[in-house]
Amino acid sequence: MKKLFLKKIDATGLAVFRMFYMIILFNELLQLYKFRGIIYGQGSLFNFGELNPEYIFKFWFVIVILIFFGLFTRVASIINYLFSVIIFSSAAAFEYHVFYAYVGLNFLMMFMPVSRVVSFDSLIKKIKYSDIGSFYKPDTKVLAANYLIPVFVGIGLVYFDSILFKFTSPMWLKGLGMWLPANLPMATWSDTTWIMNQEYLVKFLGYLVIVFETIFIFLFWFKPFRVPFMLIGIFFHLGILLEFPIPWFALTAVGVYLLMVPVSWWKKAGAIFKAKKPAYKFYYDVECPLCIKTVVIIRHFDVFNKVICLPVQGNYLNEKALNNITEDELLINIHGVNVKEKVFVGYDAYVSLLKAMLYTYPLGLLLSFQLVSNLGKKLYTYVAGNRLTQRCTSETCPMPEIQKPFHEEQDYLITGFNQLNLTKKFWNLTFVFLILAQGINSWNSPLNQNVLGLIKLRNTRINTWAMKPYEYFSLPLIKYLGITQHPVFMDGHFGGYNHIVKTEFHTNDGKRFLVPTINEDGTAGNYIQGAFWVNYTFRVSSSNLETNKFEKRIIPYLNYFSTKNLHDLQKGKFVFYVREIEIPKDWKKDFLREQIEKPWIKAGDYIPTGENKGFTWTEEMQQIFEEESSKK
Repeated sequence: MKKLFLKKIDATGLAVFRMFYMIILFNELLQLYKFRGIIYGQGSLFNFGELNPEYIFKFWFVIVILIFFGLFTRVASIINYLFSVIIFSSAAAFEYHVFYAYVGLNFLMMFMPVSRVVSFDSLIKKIKYSDIGSFYKPDTKVLAANYLIPVFVGIGLVYFDSILFKFTSPMWLKGLGMWLPANLPMATWSDTTWIMNQEYLVKFLGYLVIVFETIFIFLFWFKPFRVPFMLIGIFFHLGILLEFPIPWFALTAVGVYLLMVPVSWWKKAGAIFKAKKPAYKFYYDVECPLCIKTVVIIRHFDVFNKVICLPVQGNYLNEKALNNITEDELLINIHGVNVKEKVFVGYDAYVSLLKAMLYTYPLGLLLSFQLVSNLGKKLYTYVAGNRLTQRCTSETCPMPEIQKPFHEEQDYLITGFNQLNLTKKFWNLTFVFLILAQGINSWNSPLNQNVLGLIKLRNTRINTWAMKPYEYFSLPLIKYLGITQHPVFMDGHFGGYNHIVKTEFHTNDGKRFLVPTINEDGTAGNYIQGAFWVNYTFRVSSSNLETNKFEKRIIPYLNYFSTKNLHDLQKGKFVFYVREIEIPKDWKKDFLREQIEKPWIKAGDYIPTGENKGFTWTEEMQQIFEEESSKK
């Protein structure tokens, strides 16, 4: 454990995590933005007051893109965290589990050097501090704690608290924790009956989840366990991605698991794609500050090593293709030579360079089109005008000499007082604080309280005293750090859930349109993924169907449907259908297909406008509402 807070390793894995995680976060925000009418629109349950969340999302998209590219990363990550607290921590009706992970990870990212490599921030630093005679090489290593503390927060603490619920769950203790949710139509978006019919396999996987989550937090710190744990964890979460309509939840966990990939693997993966021999030679003036900075940019973006940058001085005589060009001409203008020994000059040299770097080939092709090329050559001539009349050197080019930046191991006045040591102290304190924070929120877990009951401490002053931190600090920890309890996929989510409600819009001329909350077969529709799946499945069409709550909570979905599909609500009505399902207590073969094949029964309708506006329910549905209400 101590080595994690002392040892420095390559930062490439952090860059991979940064980009992968930002893609996931962007898609989560895009989904919330796309369906914002359901959350914040007319008849919705959430009210932002005078603050329009649409502008928050638009600005947030920009922030996420900046972090993805590693540009102004520190400031962008602070804003990213603040937006997380505003949107995710304030969610109630549409809250779901990954929101806590976003808050916690975005908090940590403010302090993590995620842009140390493969970023525009590192490029800016290279350009700023490179000059004639020296190419600045920034530090590309980070403390190992930067990799494993996010794993500890995003996975370890989640698993640890989760097992405090699973060990009190009949469903999980029977080995049905994976099987049962995957066999309830409204909880899944794919039919995997062929897997679910393998009783011993699914029960083994159910028990493996319990064992894996129990030991993970204690063993993932040790190198021999990381790769096996990473592979098992990614396997489980890809299974969640396949089975349940919470894709960004599943992929967020996969992104965190990427931090457990051995750093040597990233180097080996990079070596596979790097060219053995360069496809293009770029000749530059080594005595020109502007040329030096251009070379810095080229080397930064040449990820496949397809380009070699060579000083004209001492190299041009070895290039046959340049034999007929004088040294003065080579120093005045940029030249490039491809593998066919064809020479490119000025603007064309840059176009050919972009084509040679492979992934920038489309940009090079665009710049070679005549209309763009003519404009580009004029721009190049304007920018390079000084070089065409007078060679640019350190004396003639007005580029100030800049003092090299402080290294993180360089002391500030006091011996030992430097950025690296402060970072080590920060991660040590953060680690201890996170353990205490999760301990506070886990104190009230069912397993802990059951154990206290067995040793007759549940109702004593000791437990009452220990509950005080939970009462005072649990909500702030949830809101600002995402530290919370994790009863994910538990019996209480599905117990008593015996009805699914499907909705259609019927026009007065007999046309029927499915509202994609629940599909025709009863599985989750396009409207209910992620936060919307949790909202609809457990808060709208819940296990305790109550007339007033259902009517109030379904309206935002109906309003959104009518707005997006431009249906004239005066020329039709919404019709509801109900299907009865079962919640099994033991494994059954073909259980999902049995539920899918059950008939839909008309439950009622909703007329959105006119004198007859309102809900009308059939006698059968009224009886269901009464039975569901009586469960309380």
